[in-house]
Amino acid sequence: MASYNKYTNGVDALVKAINAGTDSYKVALTNTVNASDTTFTAGTSDLATGNGYTAGGNAATVSSASTSSGTFKLVLNSPSTWTATGAVGPFRYAILYDSTTNNPLGYWDYGSSISLANTDTFTVTLDGTNGVFTVA
Repeated sequence: MASYNKYTNGVDALVKAINAGTDSYKVALTNTVNASDTTFTAGTSDLATGNGYTAGGNAATVSSASTSSGTFKLVLNSPSTWTATGAVGPFRYAILYDSTTNNPLGYWDYGSSISLANTDTFTVTLDGTNGVFTVA
């Protein structure tokens, strides 16, 4: 059987073609996830605006986007903390999406629904070392 060998420069060209390092990203909270979704719609794909949450979620800015040995890694800064000013939720998932193109990229499953009461806070902590995704 023949083995596959990638062109290292091809990975870099691929992620630059979709502007992975310069697009804007957000993390949004939701109680349902459809893994086959191809478009994120603020207020429909996530919670509605209210009580300290804004539909569309919080920005997760690019910390670094680099290619090394043919592997692209995107590191994002964690979005700011949500502070409830009334009841927020329930939500079970945090969705990462490219807010420039509205493409969902992945999600975190917290295992069960979470509800915030007035003054409760919630933060999605992103991996500052390994990044949110790699393309090899």
